[in-house]
Amino acid sequence: MTQVVFEPSQTTHWKNLFPNKMLLLGSQNLNEGEELIAIISFVQVEEIKNQQGATEKVPVARFENAPPMVLNITNTRTIASLYGERYDEWAGKAIQIYATEVNAFGQKTTALRIREAIPDTNQDVSGHESALRACTTMQDLQKVFMAIPKHLKPRLVAIKDEMKGKLNEGG
Repeated sequence: MTQVVFEPSQTTHWKNLFPNKMLLLGSQNLNEGEELIAIISFVQVEEIKNQQGATEKVPVARFENAPPMVLNITNTRTIASLYGERYDEWAGKAIQIYATEVNAFGQKTTALRIREAIPDTNQDVSGHESALRACTTMQDLQKVFMAIPKHLKPRLVAIKDEMKGKLNEGG
């Protein structure tokens, strides 16, 4: 069973015995079955030391509620599919991170991946609900509903349909 968390867990993974070495988010920050919803602060290219000790420049996501995470091409493409091609517009957006076994460089390892769906962050939708209820034409209703972020639409479909019925009845 998956458990969603909003802060990285304190695990007993051996890597956590060396906190000064583990400044980046990794699979060791999640207990088995946990998935982290992280809110992106910004993404930028940063210098880090790789496993061989050499410095390299890589894309890094900084979060409001978790340590930074190096973005590989797979995870970067996933975020782009959710929020668009411009990484400067990802700030404030939520992603759901999980650990899974992958084949990398000829061996199996545990890696972080990002779910290909915008997570439900229990965001308040009352403003969107009020905007839907204030619509006086079908055109307004369509415009307001289309402006709602796609991850919140499922929570507002019933209100949209209710308003659609009222507007089709003429009041």
